[in-house]
Amino acid sequence: MKVEREIPIQASPEKVWSFLWDVPRLAACIPGAKDVRTIEDGKLYGAVVAEKVGPFKVQFPLTIEVLEALPPERLRARAGGRDAAVDGLVKVEIDVALRGSDGGTALSLTVDINVLGKLGTLGHSVIIRKGNDIVDRFGSAIRRELEGGG
Repeated sequence: MKVEREIPIQASPEKVWSFLWDVPRLAACIPGAKDVRTIEDGKLYGAVVAEKVGPFKVQFPLTIEVLEALPPERLRARAGGRDAAVDGLVKVEIDVALRGSDGGTALSLTVDINVLGKLGTLGHSVIIRKGNDIVDRFGSAIRRELEGGG
């Protein structure tokens, strides 16, 4: 399932880029994220994401790997983890592109989410709805954080 959004932000691409690497501030924008840690600065991170998906409360310990970073224009990452309690596996590919726009930045976000195991049996519409919800809340939180001065 692919979710795509373009988020207008009233901040320079350099400021947005810097924010993307401020792990505690960025993590605060990710719905359900906790226990965020740096394993290898600029390359590898860990986190736990807890959310309700359909009838399940899931908790995914994730490993996040930065695949590509081209400052201040593009960031690609991959995340994956398993919730043993509900027999669920999630794999996520994230592509972020920044470009100057109207005195601010257009942040293009493409998130490709694959859900396997028992969670994957919930049905496409439930997974799509949750994926859209998480990406929308993430985008709104980033805008608030950057436009409100943090």
